[in-house]
Amino acid sequence: MKKLNSLYTVIFLLFTTFSQLSAAKTISDADVTQYMTLSGIDSALNGIPAQMSAMNQQMQMTAKDPAQSQKVMELLLNAWQFEDVKLVVSEHVKDNFSANEMQKLLTWLNSDLARRIKAAELKASAPSFNQDFMSYMATLQTTPPTATRVKVIRNFVEVTNLVEHSLKIVMAVAKGTIEGLMVANPGQGVDEAQIQTQMSQMELMMRPALEQQMIMVSYFIYDQLTEQEIEQYTNFYQQPLGKKELTVMYDGIGQALNYWSTTAFENIATEFIEE
Repeated sequence: MKKLNSLYTVIFLLFTTFSQLSAAKTISDADVTQYMTLSGIDSALNGIPAQMSAMNQQMQMTAKDPAQSQKVMELLLNAWQFEDVKLVVSEHVKDNFSANEMQKLLTWLNSDLARRIKAAELKASAPSFNQDFMSYMATLQTTPPTATRVKVIRNFVEVTNLVEHSLKIVMAVAKGTIEGLMVANPGQGVDEAQIQTQMSQMELMMRPALEQQMIMVSYFIYDQLTEQEIEQYTNFYQQPLGKKELTVMYDGIGQALNYWSTTAFENIATEFIEE
């Protein structure tokens, strides 16, 4: 009986210990919601339909069947349900950060510097972004940035892998749009290999232009920040937690795009193939 009681005691202690460890690793929904808002992920997800619409305007100029192309775009846009894709990213964040890491991230994001940075980054998703950016570019022609600021901005873009991450998102949206059109036109005989070739060619063409654009946009977005503040921001993403955040954040957005494309293709197939 003593041995049995001892066994129960050990099991109880193990259960208590593992429960405490599990609780320590669990991130609350409230923390994830706060992180999604403060980090700017919500704004990024909200901005993706605008990217799709912009691509649609370009494709409409060369589409053989503009009406069908427009219908496909409507189905793609309707498949982008903000709360659904946000949940995909939220779950990914929850699965890949410990509670301790999340608290450190929230502490950073709630700092005065991080709040001002994230407020500045909202300019990228403002309705007047294109107009404001072009106006800023005109000003930049007469008052170019100093050599110090050029170095600081370029370092920020390189450290955060901004071009690579942005290119992945743009290409994922583009691939989803192209594959959606292919699903709607199965008779065209375009296979996955041809789509991949098109995507590779598009990526090669876009990369240099996107790199230049990311640098110029960074000048605009962080215009009100000092070089020292931008360096502090860059330094965060050189730390292990900062590097991990970039990976988790963009991987989560990538999963959201996969979820969206799967849903969209099902809707397109229903609309066109089963007619």
